[in-house]
Amino acid sequence: MELKPNQYVNLTMGGQATILKELGRGGQGIVYLVDLNGHKMALKWYHNPPSDDFYKNLERNVKHGAPSDAFIWPEYLTVKENGSYGYIMRLRPQNYYEFGNYLLAKVSFKSFTAMLAAAMKICDGFKLLHLNGYSYQDLNDGNFFINPQNGDVLICDNDNVMAQGEKSGIMGKARYMAPEVVAGGVPDKYSDRFSLSVLLFMLFFANHPFEGAKVVACPCMTESYEKKFYGSEAIFIYDPNNSANRPVRGIHQNIIRRWPAFPKVLKDAFIEEFSQDKLKNPQKRIIEEMWKKIIEQARDELIVCSHCGEETFIEASNSLGNCVNCGKSIDISRRLFINNRSLPLTPKTEIFIDKDNTPDAIVSLDANGIMLIKNISADKWTVETPSGKIKIVDPQGIMPVKEGLKITFTVNGVAFKGEIKKVISNY
Repeated sequence: MELKPNQYVNLTMGGQATILKELGRGGQGIVYLVDLNGHKMALKWYHNPPSDDFYKNLERNVKHGAPSDAFIWPEYLTVKENGSYGYIMRLRPQNYYEFGNYLLAKVSFKSFTAMLAAAMKICDGFKLLHLNGYSYQDLNDGNFFINPQNGDVLICDNDNVMAQGEKSGIMGKARYMAPEVVAGGVPDKYSDRFSLSVLLFMLFFANHPFEGAKVVACPCMTESYEKKFYGSEAIFIYDPNNSANRPVRGIHQNIIRRWPAFPKVLKDAFIEEFSQDKLKNPQKRIIEEMWKKIIEQARDELIVCSHCGEETFIEASNSLGNCVNCGKSIDISRRLFINNRSLPLTPKTEIFIDKDNTPDAIVSLDANGIMLIKNISADKWTVETPSGKIKIVDPQGIMPVKEGLKITFTVNGVAFKGEIKKVISNY
């Protein structure tokens, strides 16, 4: 059953929505632009409506609401009409692009900072989803719209979200399903975490973690081969114990070029996550909160090169680093220490004090070449000099990068103690 402009659909909560025009269509149904009480929204209308249980699950999800604002969640459910129905959700804003566009290089992130922000937002979304007792069950590259400027993420296609332990009837999409699901198991939060790790890997490296030499040698990708390459015989392309599935030059250029550019803490996490142990033991997989911590550690090693002005990751345990772009040595001896974090200070580098995606400070040089830290947060800082003098740095204020200065950063009411030190040698 297709809908026409100016036609009405009735909502289970009462009221009506008016069809304005078709926005697009896919295998499950058609998406329409609708007017609901003067607000433009989107209606997904099913071609061949799934079971009554699916309808009841949508009803529950509408009632409970979205786990976070990252989800384009079902907000209204329609009354069944001639066996068909649909649900209404908010529209996707402009300047958000499908994940697949990034994989095909049709869209690029403005910066590594934006890329890391997108990864953080995805992890946070699924952390909240699982804490609310849901499993996604069909996590793949078609579920995300991402803003390339700031890395903001919107998670869509949430109609398959089920309570943990329940079956939606959807097993997932090939290449993203966990090995146990490929083998016939039921999707759950553990298989979600596998799919999440695959998506994070593809976000950073634009290559599937199991598509290397073995897949290239495959004459034709049949269902039998899929079950081997992504299930029973899955081998990570950088598995330290098995080199049979390494990237192939001329084919897997993205991963070959990007793998050396990212920090060890991130690469080690993927090596662990895609090890044979984790593939065979779903409950050992990295949880969302741990992924966030790993990404935060990677972000702490992201600086702007003082020579070429490009972003580069460095190993923060050293006093010198090499830019992956121009190859020149960078002085990263001046650091801001916050708890167990060591943040290198180079001009134009942003500083994230707390765990959100908003920078709190930025490093700069004045006309005399003196390095400064600018407060770009909404809170005041308290700075103590080695002699005990106290100074306040207001929002948009600056302070010099000098050894021995102790800073109390207040971010959203939480105090973080920091100190500027100089690293003389490797430690």
